[in-house]
Amino acid sequence: MTRESDSVEPTERRRQSSTGSLERSLQWTLGLLVLAVLLTLTAAGAWMLARAAEHFAAARLAHDAEALVAGLGAQTTQLDRPLPPIYQQPLSGHYFVVRFADGRALRSRSLWDHPFEIAPLPAGATALERREGPLGQRLLLWRAGYTRGEEGFTVAVTEDLRPLMAELRRFLAAAVVLSLLGLGVLLLVQRRLLRRGFRRIDAVRADVQRLANGEVDRLGESVPAEVQPLVRELNALIDGWRDHLSRSRNALGNLAHALKSPLNLILLQREGPDDPVAEQALRMRTLIERELRRARIAGEHSPGRRFHPHEDIADLVDGIRTLYAERDLAITSEIDAPARLAFDQEDMLELIGNLLDNAAKWAARRVRLRLSAGDGLHLDIDDDGPGVPEEAAATLAQR
Repeated sequence: MTRESDSVEPTERRRQSSTGSLERSLQWTLGLLVLAVLLTLTAAGAWMLARAAEHFAAARLAHDAEALVAGLGAQTTQLDRPLPPIYQQPLSGHYFVVRFADGRALRSRSLWDHPFEIAPLPAGATALERREGPLGQRLLLWRAGYTRGEEGFTVAVTEDLRPLMAELRRFLAAAVVLSLLGLGVLLLVQRRLLRRGFRRIDAVRADVQRLANGEVDRLGESVPAEVQPLVRELNALIDGWRDHLSRSRNALGNLAHALKSPLNLILLQREGPDDPVAEQALRMRTLIERELRRARIAGEHSPGRRFHPHEDIADLVDGIRTLYAERDLAITSEIDAPARLAFDQEDMLELIGNLLDNAAKWAARRVRLRLSAGDGLHLDIDDDGPGVPEEAAATLAQR
């Protein structure tokens, strides 16, 4: 008979790895949700910032266009006042074109020799658009229609958006990095909060372990409200199981007592020593008395408890002495084992009780029990009775 391991932690770790951790599941769920929210907010913020920057650039282009119109000479063919130097720098991305109704055009020096056509607009009309410029530039173009005297003309002013887009990309990258760092901090805080919350359930786990070890009869109900219904259901299940076993034992004892009287009447009516009916009645009475002794030996121990050899064997020895008090047997026990063994108390009481009862039944004066727990559980019970004939020894292990 080998001894079970008292350690449950490896089993718990295997169970957690196979069924998944609630803490890990919550972390993954919250982490992905928060990450999605942060990235969505970052993208929305970047989009709004891009629109705001574009509108700011458009307002600046409109201001430059007004300055350009104000700087046109009386003949509307030359500029009387200078524009910012950026419009003189070749291929700077800041360009202007003034297209007159008669086909004449006034272009900024920054366009160099690159062609740049614009569509005319009626006086008072404006338009904002994007178009490709020289060297693959991404230009924001603002156009407006004007009239001076009898002549109409269209003014177009542009700005290269690539520097602005580069800044926005840097902003977006920084926002993503900060979001990930914030997510990491949030997950760490969540982990601490979850573990602090789960520590309140440790009392339930400890009670379950004590219940498995036979140290308590039921689970404590001073637990968080979220798990209290589960604890109550488990306690109701434990109580129902205990009541069922108690009723079964009582029913067995009552049945045995109820059968003794009819059997005694049958024995009184026997017609001789060889009466087969009386022989079977004697056999039935022997079986009933054996079951009654087993019930008295088992006592009222709670189901599910672990075996405590020093205490439980002492109780068994006292019970056997009481059952065979008229014979004044010398019953001794030698126990070399821990205070608790990982065996069911009910099973061990039935096993050892049966063997002790059988030894006391056939002993002349002495019964000795030895139990040790080293590499395995070793139990020896011997008596000074007549023993078993060799031809019957082979049948001892049969039911």
